[in-house]
Amino acid sequence: MGRGTVTRQRLLCFITIPKHFLAQFNGRGVSRYVDAGPERDGRKARRQTWAEGLSEGAESDTATPTATSSPTAPHSSAAIPTYSQPPSSALTNEEQVGDSCLGTLRQPTFPRWLDGSDGQPYSNAPWGDRTTLNSDATIEADVPTTNVTRKYDFTVHRSRLSPDGVLRDVILVNDQFPGPAIEANWGDWIEVTVHNDISLPEEGHAMHWHGMLQRGSQWEDGVPSVSQCPIAPGHSYSYRFRAEVYGTSFWHAHYSAQYTAGVVGPMVVYGPSESEYDVDLGPVMLSDWNHIPYFSMVDNVVSAGGLADGSIPPLSDSGLINGRGQFDCSQPSYSNSTDWLGSNLSSNLTWTCVDGAERSKFQFQSGKTHRLRLMNTGADGVQKFSIDGHTMTVIATDYVPIVPYTTDIVTLGVGQRTDVLVTADQDSASAWWMRTTLPGQASCGGLGTPSPTNGSYPQVLAAIYYDSADTTLEPLSSSNITDISCSNQPLDITQPAYPIAPSPNAYYQEVIIGITLNETGSFNFLINNQTFRANFNEPLLYQAAAGNTSFPEEPQWNVYDFGSNASIVLNVTNETPFYHPFHLHGHTFFVLHVGEGTGPPLTGGPPPGVTGPPTGAPPAGGGPPFPAATTWDGSIINPTNPMRRDVQIIPAGGYAAIQFEATPGVWPFHCHSAWHLSGGLGMNLITRASEIDGIPDGTRGGTCKGWDEYSAGVVVDQIDSGS
Repeated sequence: MGRGTVTRQRLLCFITIPKHFLAQFNGRGVSRYVDAGPERDGRKARRQTWAEGLSEGAESDTATPTATSSPTAPHSSAAIPTYSQPPSSALTNEEQVGDSCLGTLRQPTFPRWLDGSDGQPYSNAPWGDRTTLNSDATIEADVPTTNVTRKYDFTVHRSRLSPDGVLRDVILVNDQFPGPAIEANWGDWIEVTVHNDISLPEEGHAMHWHGMLQRGSQWEDGVPSVSQCPIAPGHSYSYRFRAEVYGTSFWHAHYSAQYTAGVVGPMVVYGPSESEYDVDLGPVMLSDWNHIPYFSMVDNVVSAGGLADGSIPPLSDSGLINGRGQFDCSQPSYSNSTDWLGSNLSSNLTWTCVDGAERSKFQFQSGKTHRLRLMNTGADGVQKFSIDGHTMTVIATDYVPIVPYTTDIVTLGVGQRTDVLVTADQDSASAWWMRTTLPGQASCGGLGTPSPTNGSYPQVLAAIYYDSADTTLEPLSSSNITDISCSNQPLDITQPAYPIAPSPNAYYQEVIIGITLNETGSFNFLINNQTFRANFNEPLLYQAAAGNTSFPEEPQWNVYDFGSNASIVLNVTNETPFYHPFHLHGHTFFVLHVGEGTGPPLTGGPPPGVTGPPTGAPPAGGGPPFPAATTWDGSIINPTNPMRRDVQIIPAGGYAAIQFEATPGVWPFHCHSAWHLSGGLGMNLITRASEIDGIPDGTRGGTCKGWDEYSAGVVVDQIDSGS
């Protein structure tokens, strides 16, 4: 191993490591060599066992149900909550989440920064005297040079797990759900070798590093049809990019809706912080969760009749915090698994459900201030996060440090992240619920859907234990928070710590979000009246680098060439009855203004047994916008220092005006709802194409050579947009 290279991955939580060994890793024990043969052989053996189970008839949609009642824990409004006995579970950690230790009290805390090359500790912060007040990650000259590469090795494969007690097919990385944490210091290089071992059936794959700028490494963004061809089954690819931003994010699959099957994990880049805290508890990954395998979900959502029976968006069956939840096996229809999943799935789906699956647990140290790295890694739902009996101080949004403010609830659209500080100021023997609520599209100004059959939208719990609390019992705390809005925090209270004013000279582009039913009855999302669909064999970045930036014969690629314009304003108007969390790859953007919709929502689904779209839905072939969208008047909230982030919620019937300083490349701009992107809700922005250079020859031929050979011999089942 060469100097300056650090191969690392978090140790499995159930392995006991001598303390003297842990000391060389900041006393935390987070590194190990990932290319060790025996470990990878062990993973292959477990996958072989899973495959043999399938061959014996263990199909995900026909598993035998075993449902028993799971009592709901009562609540108490006492200042010091008492406890209740949790239901016992027959699930092992491996059966629930594989080899992951996130969400357990065995999970090590996270450091202020990582050691340098060859495990040598830094005497001071590796970013020197840079602070959140005198530097910014979007300014290339401010990014430190560390000359350190953090190496990871990921194997992507199928398995079966019960994250909330319900057994389903999943796709994992290194037998873990969520997948391994990627950690680096600001300015480090990150190298991840990804092996596509997905089989039975085979699928292509690509991995995206959410929020990374990819300046000078545009080809490593991980989007098939845009920056690469998919990694073919049985093939590998090594991504290499620089940690130019710092804070909290995650990595995830970017091939169809694969990430909703489990291909997702946290990514933490350590950097400056002027906000004092004592303990970094690390990722708090919030996710909605469905029991239907993702391919069947997508197939149903984009198929004829999908919108007609109310399956857009599909309501989640439950939710997870750090990959763990607790589904109530006594529910007769499993949160509308037959009511809301449409006409293309069997109505007699059955399940293996085990009561009392382990919820996630966190440890608070009395009197200490804790950093929690919140992220919405789900498929569709807005998350409303709170902690009973505690307030939170927000210090960062996406990869942007902000002026701290205090709140009792944080709203996160899919793909958004928020770093908060929480002081443990309650009794040392107390325990409290951490909770996140999925309010659903109806309360977001969207489809007038009835409640799920359990009577409420999913609320997911995780336990926080103080030092002297009994960790074998569950909290009895309650919450009086009733906010179920789906908008981000007001722009006037979310101000970046390092002020930057947007350029007064910018190219202006209208972006209108729409929805339609085509002549076959399938739904399509539209941007400027065009649905996106990927071509896996012709990555746009390679074409743009060769000088081809116009594709009149391929309108489905939804490409916009912005030429040499350095600053671009996108005025995004949402003419649909759904909120949309929009993500721009390769950039942090200014949020100039956001407007809520004023038009009426859809009024409900068809009567039972009647096929037809909800009242007010567009007719086949398109129709007038619904609801009547509000429009931007050109004003800017906090014009000298507007909010900056990389994902913004576009309200139903509303708008968001954003501005970004363009870097050379081809960058997707898309809704981060998995089901909406599957339905084509995306566009691709070519910026400063004449400056795209340096694409390594091995990269050009790497994934595409393998994919061309693979796709020439099989019919690739591309049922959705592909991204």
